[in-house]
Amino acid sequence: MTIPIPHRPSGFLLGDPAALIIIDIFIDIQCPYSRLIWTTVLDVLNHYQGKSLSINVHLITVSSHRQAWDINLGLFALAEGDAVTFSDFVTYIYARQEQFYNAPFMHKTHEDLRHLILRFAQQHAEVDPIKFLNRMNDDDIYGQARTPIRYAAIRSVWATPTVFINNATDVPIDHNSRLADWNSVIDPLLAG
Repeated sequence: MTIPIPHRPSGFLLGDPAALIIIDIFIDIQCPYSRLIWTTVLDVLNHYQGKSLSINVHLITVSSHRQAWDINLGLFALAEGDAVTFSDFVTYIYARQEQFYNAPFMHKTHEDLRHLILRFAQQHAEVDPIKFLNRMNDDDIYGQARTPIRYAAIRSVWATPTVFINNATDVPIDHNSRLADWNSVIDPLLAG
């Protein structure tokens, strides 16, 4: 089965849209390792602000993370394609990640999860509850949230976080990497 052409490319682009250094990062909102790398990703963006660097964030769902898919729908619904709004809400949700791990949700319902996402959105952005939940149910949001997963499959991404720099797969960066580690990879590319 071929993948239909999406209405917009996968990911949320942060940084210079015409950058020479393009970092693709695949994260899962329920993945603790993705949460660890996220703080450093924000540090990298701040450090290289004004430089020819961009980070394209692809939000995917790892199969064992049961709550991640619905939270992704909420992220896409709130962001409405805006990368800064997306980034801010990802940061907000990662700070509350322990609330939606599998163990705390073992005996909760799908409706409990939807109310948790709504509460996050209301606390973060004061959304209209009816409009927000309707947007989460919209086919357009569903399509937007599926696109990164399909793109991840094409790129053979099976775990999060996964990082590519200028499409290279052998990138010595992971969730334990700090800004200095990223600098040691990026600075020579910018100098070259």
